[in-house]
Amino acid sequence: MFDLVTSHDFYAMLVQDFDDFMDEQSSARRALHCAVTAYHLHEWVWGDWLAKDYDTWKALGIRDKDSFLAWIDDTCPWFPIIQRLANGTKHFIRDQDFGAKKIGGYGQGPYGVGPYGQRYLLIESGEGAAEHQYYAAASLLEVVVRFWRDFFIKYRPIASLPVSKHHVD
Repeated sequence: MFDLVTSHDFYAMLVQDFDDFMDEQSSARRALHCAVTAYHLHEWVWGDWLAKDYDTWKALGIRDKDSFLAWIDDTCPWFPIIQRLANGTKHFIRDQDFGAKKIGGYGQGPYGVGPYGQRYLLIESGEGAAEHQYYAAASLLEVVVRFWRDFFIKYRPIASLPVSKHHVD
């Protein structure tokens, strides 16, 4: 598709989407684009190489595309929220089982969540989530981008794997 040919190319797009969002953490457009890319990367991985890489199937303990998606959900517990954001965006699902809102700056969001004094996007999981009731969208997206980075490093390494300018490790 254009110059996106492999799952590594699609991952590179995810890193760019993430970096764009991190530069403007109050942009719902950038956050949702990043979430959609992060979610659909599993389809690119599957179609590009994993569908026929039975050694990796064995290493992951999977048997098909659905079990691969279940493995991702188990390995990256925040991935199901990314999936709901992506599907909610694509299918016009307004009412999710979590809240999402824009925080205007200092003192408007929960204490200790989000960048100090800046506008950002907040996800609210509900009271049943205990200490994980609130988190900045940037934190959620970063965890998922790092998951994909680590996945490629372990299961499909290449020398030119893109690196986010916002990762410190």
